[in-house]
Amino acid sequence: MMSYLYAMILSALLCFIFGKIGMRLGLVDKPSGVLKPHERPITFMGGTGIFLAMIPWFFRNPEFFPPILIMWALGFVDDIRGVSPKIRLILEILVGFAVSFIIFGFSTLDSIVLSVVFAGMVNAYNMVDGLDGISSANVIVFAVFAYFTGFVPEIALAIAGVYSGYLIFNFPPARLFMGDQGSYIAGSFVGILLIQSWGTQNFIRIAAICWPVFLDLFVGFLRRSLAKKSPFTGDRDHYYDKIFRLTKNRKRVTLLISTGIALSYAFVGVFIPVIFIPPVLLAASLVQIFSLGSLHSTT
Repeated sequence: MMSYLYAMILSALLCFIFGKIGMRLGLVDKPSGVLKPHERPITFMGGTGIFLAMIPWFFRNPEFFPPILIMWALGFVDDIRGVSPKIRLILEILVGFAVSFIIFGFSTLDSIVLSVVFAGMVNAYNMVDGLDGISSANVIVFAVFAYFTGFVPEIALAIAGVYSGYLIFNFPPARLFMGDQGSYIAGSFVGILLIQSWGTQNFIRIAAICWPVFLDLFVGFLRRSLAKKSPFTGDRDHYYDKIFRLTKNRKRVTLLISTGIALSYAFVGVFIPVIFIPPVLLAASLVQIFSLGSLHSTT
């Protein structure tokens, strides 16, 4: 618990500092159409504060440092100058393969599969970062419940604390964004845990805890494909967008409901016997998809 508190305080301090630096240097995300509907430029330097706040915990869990450092750097460049989707995907796959093959010693075939899993989670957390507080709330829920599986090291509590410190500034209406930096860090952390747990029952539990984010990625690809669009293009039909419209554009209510959904899946991942997790996830996914009309494209 102390790791959570220390990490939250350090993160809040660093996010505040880098928020000021980002605004002063003009490192901002400007409003741009339906995909960036915020009313004024907001700095994306929260991701740098998040990364720096994690550094003390890398000394205890050094296996997390190289991949997260690389993905933070990729996100930083993507925020500043932009990186082509093809190059970004190649780098994500290479990092995922290295984590699996070099750090955890899995076979070449397993590492190929797990590199795709890693890249998928990085992109999933990037895509879910489209409304104030949603992505950070999902990370916090994931990290806390993953820790209570008994498989995940204490760095999970630090991750929860770091994103809690950031959420102070990203709570709607947001004053700070984490940019691609922060979402790539989150996806990398989840991807590393999925790789580490590969071949054990913990893989199913970890997958269940992060299920709402993965489900949003999968359904988004399917929805855009059915609409004859590129599955890699952005839209405003994510599950939180659907909830946002149902709540008549109330961001805080949307955040509360979305967090409730994340908690529900996390409960399944931690407290239900492993044998029952897949059918429960399938049933819950179908209810969520059809109740929200997630396959229907409106943008």
